[in-house]
Amino acid sequence: MRPVIGLVTSEALAYTGTRLAMIAIPWFVLETTGSPALMGLVTLFELGSYTLARLFVGPVLDRVGQRAVSIRVDLLAAVALLAVPLLFSAGLLPFPVLLVLVTVIGLATGPSEAAKVSLSPFVAAAANVRLERVTGLTGTVDRLSMTVGPIAAGAVVAALGALTALYVNAALMVLAALVMTLLLRRDTETAGRAEADPEADDGYLARLYAGWRVVWGDLPLRMLVAMILVTNIVDVAVMSLALPIWAHEGGWGPQAVGLVAGALGGASVAGSLLAVWVGHRLPRRSTFFAAMLIAGPPRILVLTLDLPLWVVLAVWAVSGLGGGLINPILSAVIFERLPNHMVGRGTSMVGSLARLGAPIAAPGIGVAIGLLGVAPVLVAGAFVYLAAVTLPAFGRAAKGLERPPEEPEAAPHEARSRGVGDGGARARRW
Repeated sequence: MRPVIGLVTSEALAYTGTRLAMIAIPWFVLETTGSPALMGLVTLFELGSYTLARLFVGPVLDRVGQRAVSIRVDLLAAVALLAVPLLFSAGLLPFPVLLVLVTVIGLATGPSEAAKVSLSPFVAAAANVRLERVTGLTGTVDRLSMTVGPIAAGAVVAALGALTALYVNAALMVLAALVMTLLLRRDTETAGRAEADPEADDGYLARLYAGWRVVWGDLPLRMLVAMILVTNIVDVAVMSLALPIWAHEGGWGPQAVGLVAGALGGASVAGSLLAVWVGHRLPRRSTFFAAMLIAGPPRILVLTLDLPLWVVLAVWAVSGLGGGLINPILSAVIFERLPNHMVGRGTSMVGSLARLGAPIAAPGIGVAIGLLGVAPVLVAGAFVYLAAVTLPAFGRAAKGLERPPEEPEAAPHEARSRGVGDGGARARRW
């Protein structure tokens, strides 16, 4: 279990650091400039560089190796994070330099997360455990970081100050790199690999295009990307726009937003742990679509009803439980359908494509809420979410979510790849 422990621990350290940076850096800007506009500009540079780096890092992951990239970019992030308080204390941190540093932080943390996510199938093979267990554990870490991370980050910033929090953040990134170095072998990604990389001699753009082709040329992966893109748009609209407006109009106050989000996130951790425990025994396709239905429309529609807060919390907790089952199954399907030499490019491409719609659609959704009110937009969002989940569930692509029927219950994790063309890559089983 050493590789699994190494991956999960490194993820926990790095993800906690990333969530800490999301609180500490904007707060530092607010304290030093007093300008919300500059806060927004810093956030744009950090998150924008993070998203772009995840999109374009795939060929590098497959060429250099996920372990090596993870270690190097974690150390790069630590250096950039240390530079902020050190330069500020020396009086050498004008705002343009800060923008450069936060851009470097985003360019490092994006590939850091992409590298760790795409290590899962190789770690499962190295430890000879089921892929669903590894993706369940990493999904639990991700859910915990999103739930507990911001709360802990706020506490650290409040208790120690933003500058000290950045030192803590840098230390977490160094520890993440150290754990990865000590607990994962150098050949984690290549040990036991049967096939060579047919694009080994191709240039960067050709390898990037191959990552696009292997994802978009595979019918089940194309279906998943389209479905998650649509549901992500609805989720961002609900969490970032509709939920705060609902709390304000209902007189609940900002603490209600924290309670509702906490109920969702806490229950999602339980769902992820459930996936670790029994996920490999559940029928994958029906569980995935049922979890998507539980995770989405009920918590959206409950905000349109005049109900007590405890009812809203209960509905969001149930939705969170279903949501916790989604990512472990989703990750397992993606890894199974990608050839070994395409895991870095494929996972980066899937993650980036699934995130593209939300920032583009958010301004238009905000305008719609202003014109129509929050309730009609929420109802429309719930039906869009419902359609995005139910329509693919009955299509041919959904069959690709099932495990290969010939896979034994306790089979060792042996890789099998297929070539690209005429619908994508053949399934790789673990």
